[in-house]
Amino acid sequence: MPRVGTASTKPAASSDPLIIPPQHPNVLKRNQACHQCRRRKNGLHISIAPENAQSMTFVVATPKGPARLAFDHMPMPSRMHPPVLAFPQTRNAPSMRDSEPVPTVSDAPKNKYERLENRIGELEGMLREKSRALKRLEARLAANNGNLHPRPFHGSVPSFPAEFIPADGGSPMYSGASDSTSGLVAVSSVAGVPTPIPSPSFRMDLMWPNWPPQLPSPDLLKHLIEVFFVFHPHASRLFHVDEIFLERLRVKEQRPDSFAEQHAKLAREGAERMNILGENLFQVFQAHIILTWFYWSHGRWVDIFLGSAHTMRLSVPLGLNMCPPFHSITKSERPPSILPPARTVIEDEMRRSAFWLAYAIERQHGCGNGWALSLDDQDISQLLPVRTDQFDHGTLVPPLDRQWAHARDVLTHHPADTTDSFVLYVKGTILVSRIKAFNMRFRAKHFAGDSSVVCPTDEFQAQDSVDPRGSPAFIELDHLASSFNRANFPQHLRTPIADNVVDSHLYTAFLLPHVATIILHDPHVDIARSGCISAVKILTAARAILDLIYDVSNTSYDITLLDSFCSFCWFLSGRVLVRFLQAAHENHKADQIATFSAEIDFIRSSIAKVGQRIPLAHRFAKMLEELIKKRVGPPLKSSFPMDLSNLSVASTIDTRGFIGEEDNLFSDNIVVLPRFEPDHFLSLS
Repeated sequence: MPRVGTASTKPAASSDPLIIPPQHPNVLKRNQACHQCRRRKNGLHISIAPENAQSMTFVVATPKGPARLAFDHMPMPSRMHPPVLAFPQTRNAPSMRDSEPVPTVSDAPKNKYERLENRIGELEGMLREKSRALKRLEARLAANNGNLHPRPFHGSVPSFPAEFIPADGGSPMYSGASDSTSGLVAVSSVAGVPTPIPSPSFRMDLMWPNWPPQLPSPDLLKHLIEVFFVFHPHASRLFHVDEIFLERLRVKEQRPDSFAEQHAKLAREGAERMNILGENLFQVFQAHIILTWFYWSHGRWVDIFLGSAHTMRLSVPLGLNMCPPFHSITKSERPPSILPPARTVIEDEMRRSAFWLAYAIERQHGCGNGWALSLDDQDISQLLPVRTDQFDHGTLVPPLDRQWAHARDVLTHHPADTTDSFVLYVKGTILVSRIKAFNMRFRAKHFAGDSSVVCPTDEFQAQDSVDPRGSPAFIELDHLASSFNRANFPQHLRTPIADNVVDSHLYTAFLLPHVATIILHDPHVDIARSGCISAVKILTAARAILDLIYDVSNTSYDITLLDSFCSFCWFLSGRVLVRFLQAAHENHKADQIATFSAEIDFIRSSIAKVGQRIPLAHRFAKMLEELIKKRVGPPLKSSFPMDLSNLSVASTIDTRGFIGEEDNLFSDNIVVLPRFEPDHFLSLS
């Protein structure tokens, strides 16, 4: 290949300060330079690009091999050109090693290489500044493309789960077009803040190399987490906000149609995988709790039953159902908990709160079926959770100043300094759990001669006709249900609605004792018998629930944000009133028919309003409508805002395995006699 001419070549005119007239008398001949200078020369191979060249390739060669640097992405003074090796992109372009630099330097070689070293140092500094500018720009790219902004999220540096960080400890990469006109970044010399320069091909999408492809983009994921914390009543109890790793960068992403179902499936698969590997077991426990909330709110009866059961069983090897010193006295090779000890007070209390949330969802769902629970209350020896403010601040509260779940007075004694709405929520769930266990085990215990379920008149009654209402256990539970009310709550917890603000936990806690009363007395109601005490009890409880519906409806609060269990409580109230409406129809009590119809219609419309967004409530509204048709014929003018069958949530509801469409929740042994006298209880308000 022909070599480039040397002495006869005349350089082109240039304004570059590095270009100096040729034929300097002190120019060294080939191979006369010292080894250090020759190594520097061979490593750089710097030449000057002709200013009129149209097709050039900018290359900086290193001893390890050629590497391309987009110098044109960096701001430079207009009078200077980047040092480049420029060849026309032709077939016969000379190679770097075959070409010989034209001796054009007029100064001493020392001055020339000093200039080159200074220039190289300047370029390296600009590269470092560009790298810092990109990092600062990354931190400032919190531009929000979402539509819903529940609340601002404050933080300094975005943090990410370890599994999403590259193995080499690197940072996110910017992916974009590789052409020289994209990705321009100007660095302000005054404020030092990078400012993106608009460009048609400019892309600044963040790409995390190890981000799971099944998950939504980081920005959408962060947006969804924020929404979860704002709108779910239990989110701040299952997680401590300061412990959550949330990133702050957002990009647009189209939400798929089956978004919720798809990611619930991914969450379940991920939890199962971690469970098999034995990794992140507490996080697996939390994931299962969220999945049970999803199944419960979507009316997926089989999934909620199996999911809540699995969650409760998982809490046992994790040691969440017990707390020292109440571990088993059995000597075993396995520790009481396979989890490592909690490192902080917040972590310890978060584990305890997570257990009580798992307990609550299983017990509350269990109110609608006759199936056994997955973990007996007698196997739970755990402290009640601390107050929310103590949990948020990580305040250590010693066990001596707290209540145990298995204490005899846990449902009758509510110390003001350790009780808040969430504690009452847990206590109300314990009450419901005890009543459900009593109903399930009564016959077996009675058969075994358990004194707690035997009443004095049992020896004169047949086994099938035994009335448990005279037994000590029934009387105790009835007293607990009637005394668990606002009169016995601390002064600051006697109303769930204050200044148009609804405390979701306290509101549900107010509903729970009335639900407990209905569950306890419903199997023994005989509406046909005048003065039936159980009929009085359930009617009073149903109307107490109705009053709470009136209270929350008189506010501007969005009732779709209430606990999913509230829809069940409202449905239970409406179901009791339907039984009395049927009795009033049978006995032609027009005034009572009008009263009951209005009350039922209001309950039905309230549940249907929630059902426009929550599939579970939609299902309960439809069940109540069908129950009215079955008992008393077509209902009066409907208060539903739309036809329930046309609601979009209907397609997401799974009706398999639910106890109670025809025989909902409890048996209806209604016998109406001609001489019905309802005045003893139908007039109660």
